[in-house]
Amino acid sequence: MSIIGQITKSVLNFASLQAGVVMGTQTTLRAANYQQPRPMPHQFAELLEHPLRLRYRNPADLLGELGIAAGMTVLDLGCGSGLYTVEMARMVGASGLVHAVDIQPALVEQTRQRLQDAAMTDHVQLHCSGAYALPLPDNSVDLAVVVATLGEIPDKEAALFELRRVLKANAILGVSEELPDPGYLPAGSVMRLLETNGFRFGGKHGSFFCYTLLYYN
Repeated sequence: MSIIGQITKSVLNFASLQAGVVMGTQTTLRAANYQQPRPMPHQFAELLEHPLRLRYRNPADLLGELGIAAGMTVLDLGCGSGLYTVEMARMVGASGLVHAVDIQPALVEQTRQRLQDAAMTDHVQLHCSGAYALPLPDNSVDLAVVVATLGEIPDKEAALFELRRVLKANAILGVSEELPDPGYLPAGSVMRLLETNGFRFGGKHGSFFCYTLLYYN
């Protein structure tokens, strides 16, 4: 075999090994999350902002699908590092309000820093809270956005009950999932869950790999 052939073979073997490691890790994480749903550790937050992810998960595009507009009160449930929070703040403008909620203090602090860097702190309220007792009044939210988060919540029905409490009548719930996320839920199972808990279907965008559901309260 020529030197070039040997190099090519070595590169392919290495690529196969790396792919196997990734697939094995994904399988392990998915199995663990299925047995006991939990938030993605904050140490992995930088993966949320990876350029490859942003190619199919552009915040402005996703939020545009949900009809976000100036003056709205928006809930970012599971805000993570604030990637979507900043875009929400831009879109609702000075007359709107964004509630950014995450159960992990380190991620709430990352969101705070991101908002400060973007000079978007005036109309965003940060909350370190779980999904079962949101620190918001009844009937106060026009749009709730749940991106790659629902699968991480152990008691999904309790979380949806709480979302129904804070959402105004006919307000919008947007649920978005992506297959690379270990907590990924197929669209069909999410739709059944939402409809069983009183939400009304409003639309679906995307594919099996990466989708967004729009529902009304």
